[in-house]
Amino acid sequence: MTRALPLVGFLLLLSAACKKEGTTPAYLQVSSPTVVDAGGQGISSKITDLWVYADHEPVGVWEPGKPIPILSSGGTKLMVMAGVRRNGITDNRIQYPFYANWEQTVDLVPGQTATIAPQFRYYNGLDTWLADFNTGQRFDTVNCTAVMQLVPSDSTLIGQGQQNGRIDLDLGHASYRGVSSGDAFTGTDGAFLEMDYRSDTRLLVGVRYTQSGVQYEVAYVYALPTRKADGTMPWNKLYIDLGEPWRAGGALDKRFYLKAELEGGATSGVIEVDNIKVVRP
Repeated sequence: MTRALPLVGFLLLLSAACKKEGTTPAYLQVSSPTVVDAGGQGISSKITDLWVYADHEPVGVWEPGKPIPILSSGGTKLMVMAGVRRNGITDNRIQYPFYANWEQTVDLVPGQTATIAPQFRYYNGLDTWLADFNTGQRFDTVNCTAVMQLVPSDSTLIGQGQQNGRIDLDLGHASYRGVSSGDAFTGTDGAFLEMDYRSDTRLLVGVRYTQSGVQYEVAYVYALPTRKADGTMPWNKLYIDLGEPWRAGGALDKRFYLKAELEGGATSGVIEVDNIKVVRP
């Protein structure tokens, strides 16, 4: 993985270079980056950072929408790598390994701003487990009182299908635990779980595996509530590195699970999920 210059350090270097050489940079404005499928249809994503290169030279790491100064002019080959927040942690920003780099030659003019709108695609040949809830769900409920139901989607997610999953918690149905169904996962090095969700209570994503005949469960990442003070409950997306907790030596029957329960004296809770996929090389 190529490491770009830290943002603050790069800006200081660029400022010094401009003053020293008397050059005027061109500016690059990156609108909201998107992800499309093989057919060119938009799908949900949450790209928070961009690794930018101009003619193979690093320009730095930038947030979408920020003007990027570049000491180049004329036709310049741009390469942009999509970055996400690993496990939803702000300070754990990585180049997402399954989005292919975006490249385009752009005419840059010193003192002027060029705008680009990169569209990223998944690399070919990836192994994907998908629960999009359009034809059913792919979770087995275990030791819980609540269930996941299929409800009509509100189509507020890019590329959202007809249905998504919903978990309603109340005093009579205070806990939910759903384990991924179907064949167990193998070859899990580098596996990421992508998940769209919205909720007014926490949702735990964990892994389960068997080692030397003993079954283990690892509570891994909490998806925090998205409900706002005004009562709205927007969708959020997480990119969760499942390869790390699945890496136990000799681990077999690898699966992941979702778990939610009433907390802090709450008498009700709701969680909706969609586009849950495990992506592997």
